[in-house]
Amino acid sequence: MTALVLAIEAPRARLGLKGPRAAEWLIAQDMVLPMAANSWVHSGAGGGSGALLVARLGAAEFFLEDAADGSPLAAISPKLKARPPGVYPVLREDCAFQLSGDGVHDVLAQVCNVEFAGLVLDSHPLIMTLMIGVAVLVVPQEFGAERRYRIWCDPTFGPSLSENLEAVVVDCGGITRGVSA
Repeated sequence: MTALVLAIEAPRARLGLKGPRAAEWLIAQDMVLPMAANSWVHSGAGGGSGALLVARLGAAEFFLEDAADGSPLAAISPKLKARPPGVYPVLREDCAFQLSGDGVHDVLAQVCNVEFAGLVLDSHPLIMTLMIGVAVLVVPQEFGAERRYRIWCDPTFGPSLSENLEAVVVDCGGITRGVSA
């Protein structure tokens, strides 16, 4: 049994890209891309959890985030200054949270209408939904027998979302780290 925990994640480098040539450009930068929309992969460093997260938000839109200990985005971000045709950067300053531990699905059932417990994680699903009225991006991940949910939202809604999630987590017997900033 692991404790139910809501944690604000430390800031990481993030990059958004979209456009008709975004996928082609990322592949030219040696990125591994998810094939289907609304899915994600780890790219680089053996493809493990220490690698860059690459999420496909649509046919031609991507969200990239460095691993906690890596910085592959530092190498490709300057290449965008050349304004490659058909590739458009999207500012990503998201607040990031992680929800994990026993009772995680009880919390998610109270704050969102997606049945996260029923998701098959082999396909690396990416969920775009509302959580307590705030648009979020959710990446479910498995670490052994435990599911963890990485959650991103617009930074203007981060304090409100964290405050409301904190209340639900505490009501469910959990703890928080770095919340209520």
